[in-house]
Amino acid sequence: MSPLSVPPPPKTKVPIFALKSTRLRIALLLMLGLFCSTSMRVNLGMAVVCMVNQTAFERPSEFSNLSNEYTEIHQKCMKPHTSMESLAEGYDGTLLWSPKQIALLLSATFYGSLLTIWWSGYLADTFGPKMVLLTGVLDCVVVALLTPMLATTSFYAIFIARLIMGLGEGFVFPAMSSMAARWFPPSERSTFAAIYTSGNQVAGVLGILISSYLCGTDFLGGWPSIFYLFGFLGCCWTVAWLIFASDLPERNSFITEEEILYIKQQTAGQNTNQKAGSRKLSTIPIPWKFIAASTPFYANLIAQFSFNFSASLLQSFLPTYIKQVLKVELGKNGIYTMLPFLTQLISKNIYGILSDSLKRHGVLSNTAAVKIFQFVGNVGAGLCFLVLGLFVDCTTIPLAITALAFYGIFFSAGICGFYTSQLSIAPAFTGTMISISMLSGTFGNAASPGVVGIINKYGSEKEWTFIWLITAGVNFVAAAVYVVFGSADIQEWALPPQEFPPDSPIKSGSKQFELSPIPQPIAIAFDNVEIEIVGEEKEDEIGREFKAVPPMRQRSRKISDVSAQDFS
Repeated sequence: MSPLSVPPPPKTKVPIFALKSTRLRIALLLMLGLFCSTSMRVNLGMAVVCMVNQTAFERPSEFSNLSNEYTEIHQKCMKPHTSMESLAEGYDGTLLWSPKQIALLLSATFYGSLLTIWWSGYLADTFGPKMVLLTGVLDCVVVALLTPMLATTSFYAIFIARLIMGLGEGFVFPAMSSMAARWFPPSERSTFAAIYTSGNQVAGVLGILISSYLCGTDFLGGWPSIFYLFGFLGCCWTVAWLIFASDLPERNSFITEEEILYIKQQTAGQNTNQKAGSRKLSTIPIPWKFIAASTPFYANLIAQFSFNFSASLLQSFLPTYIKQVLKVELGKNGIYTMLPFLTQLISKNIYGILSDSLKRHGVLSNTAAVKIFQFVGNVGAGLCFLVLGLFVDCTTIPLAITALAFYGIFFSAGICGFYTSQLSIAPAFTGTMISISMLSGTFGNAASPGVVGIINKYGSEKEWTFIWLITAGVNFVAAAVYVVFGSADIQEWALPPQEFPPDSPIKSGSKQFELSPIPQPIAIAFDNVEIEIVGEEKEDEIGREFKAVPPMRQRSRKISDVSAQDFS
């Protein structure tokens, strides 16, 4: 006889892009939080070009004796400028930092995040992501506001401050991912992931443009105003986050009962085993042994490394590359630097909607979608790096601009690739999985400044060619691995064990029988309509009898009291 099964209530629908969509508001708050934390980190990359004395460290004699070919190219690049002073305008800082010291500063936040990122996801899953994320952003705010004073005091003082900023930044992405698992249904995750991770690109576009403008002004001393402005914006975000955000949908003061029901219905299949009202995302012990043996998990680690290696290289060093190789004045430097982030911002949101639409209509499976988008992202970005390394110099600026624009278009496909997979293969352990993955990404973040610090000693085109070729190779390797081992299906080890009575002959994990969950008879009050779910007399495979529940014994519950298991 078939096991007792009760059809769930009709599913409600609250559109993503609606004024009453609290899911959308949470996604936008996450985006703005990521914008604040990222801009406070990457604005140093733009600021150093006007903070540091660019002529303090001269090239050795071997670079002074330029070949005739290079001299001709150099002269062509200088033609648009009436004098060397025209090109150098804005690059007139006073701090005496060597290229090696600059590379060390730009990687310091990543070293700091190594200390927190591996356990911050567990913290978010256990105690709730709201306060974890708030702590991380506030840390960045304090360091940003202190940066002008510390930078002019001592190199070691600003280096330590950047390490401390990294400690806070290690909380940001794992907490966001834990929040995403609680708020965003699987069928909408690519769209929402594209929205809230757009904070990176908004920081790259607006942050760099604003920073390059403030560099050339006398407002609050020029470059110090960069850090004051973004520190202030971070303070504004913390106030909004405290008011409008919550760990769980049912704890939010601004959400409708209809949307709470919709989220719980749509996330019921995750089987996160979350207790009603608890901040914990799951009560299941973390299956470390199975995580360590999961090939999709390792594919995500490699993809994350390549993603962060490429992103941190452009975020931190693209202004330096444009100055050293393309020989562009400060006014245009910010425009060229923000271009790949602008194309990322546009394309990633198109990709997110496209990916979710293809999956909803059955054109692509979840796994096929992440593999295709990740392959496009890695291979496309790798080809753009090859163009920058082999075919670009100061006489081919249009080609460089084109390559940077297409890099942004390809690179953003990774959000619908490995990042969507990270949210999907083990929803019950999202924060923990993201923490481990971001640990790999942090190694990528730290590795690219390290590569630049080792190779780029004199700012020559040859040095930058090596850097771009290495970056292309990292992307090609990640693409090959992901096509073979990537996945977006919930892994078997991520599902909670089924619970049976102590005297039951069927044990958890048995393959002989699969029993449907036995929901409690309930009546859900919704828009003044009672949806009745009534038990009936049935007998399952092991001979247990379920008694009918008279209608008079039904109980009513608010939608916010219903757990996801009621709709399994």
